Amino acid sequence: MGEQREFLTEKHAKFFQRCLLLLPAKLQGEDANRLSFIYFCLHGLGLLKQLKYTKEELQSYSDFIYKDYLLENDDFSAFRATPYFKGSSKYDLPNLSSTLFALLNLLILESDYSKVLDNHKVMKFLQLSQIKEGENKGSFAPTLRNGDNGEYVQFGETDVRLCYIAASIRHLVKYDTLGEEERKNDIDTKALTDFILSRIDYQGGLSFTKHVESHLGFSYCGIACLKLLGYEFGSDFQKTVNWLVHRQVDFPPQLYDFEYEYHEEEDIGAFNGRENKFGDTCYSWWCTASLALISTSHLKLVDLDKAQEYLLNNVQNGMVGGFSKDPSATPDPFHSFLGIASLALWRQNEAGDSCLPDLDGVDEALVITSASKKFFEEQVNY
Repeated sequence: MGEQREFLTEKHAKFFQRCLLLLPAKLQGEDANRLSFIYFCLHGLGLLKQLKYTKEELQSYSDFIYKDYLLENDDFSAFRATPYFKGSSKYDLPNLSSTLFALLNLLILESDYSKVLDNHKVMKFLQLSQIKEGENKGSFAPTLRNGDNGEYVQFGETDVRLCYIAASIRHLVKYDTLGEEERKNDIDTKALTDFILSRIDYQGGLSFTKHVESHLGFSYCGIACLKLLGYEFGSDFQKTVNWLVHRQVDFPPQLYDFEYEYHEEEDIGAFNGRENKFGDTCYSWWCTASLALISTSHLKLVDLDKAQEYLLNNVQNGMVGGFSKDPSATPDPFHSFLGIASLALWRQNEAGDSCLPDLDGVDEALVITSASKKFFEEQVNY
């Protein structure tokens, strides 16, 4: 193993701070994902222990989310993807992923959203979004629109990612802590579990639908969803563990001289999302967090020293901070956050090299800082 570069805490912090203030013009089309960008940056700063806002600033930023993104009516509560259509009933739609990112942002901003949001009304949104029949029974639609007769109509495509989002929201409003009789708007957790299990293919990985190639991102979402629902992983997931372990890119030195379009020596130590694909920073998280969710002992099955060397030497940007998708790309908030989250996960489990600075811990299922998890457990009171 070669010499590792230093982890650039200060530059990474400045990178996230810049992204919170200003993003390139080419990202204008991503306005509907603004809450997710905020999440990557705030929790990235949290992992670095560089989130240094005053109480007044925390309150101001929380108020911004409530004022511009909260969408409530007599039936349900949720969050919109963008304030651009605010007040336009035809286009101002509740959004499942935006609801999750809003809650996660409010957590790290230390806002007790239980004082603002009725958890039964949030769950009514999930209940209305859950698909009740057909091959996708148990899964979720990403949004709801108004039908011709005033009813709510599910809108958009579904896959395993939305299942994870729904299970996370359910956990964040503490519906899983209520007694069965109190959960008047609960989702069908059995149908949800069955849907996830039906997406496991013959290799053990999960995919967005049946009979297609496994994908690491979908696999993480399915595994984390099951974890949030209280599923107990057993020997039936051994094939999944085996598939996850084989996502780490490595080539014996004897093969370096062979021409192979998917071989890049600088990829060694990285993780890929599918068979015969190049490594990508985000898969460091999707793979090792999946292994840890099944059992933290499984982290020993991959070479985390090589994985850490890949992140620090090949995709960490020494000029502006942040982490890129691969060595040829520029850094972005998504890959920067998940790269740092991976390092934090390995550090808290005493896996990999111990040369990293003091990072906050990370929750494998919710992908939030330990500080946010503590605030959630102690201050959010439903």
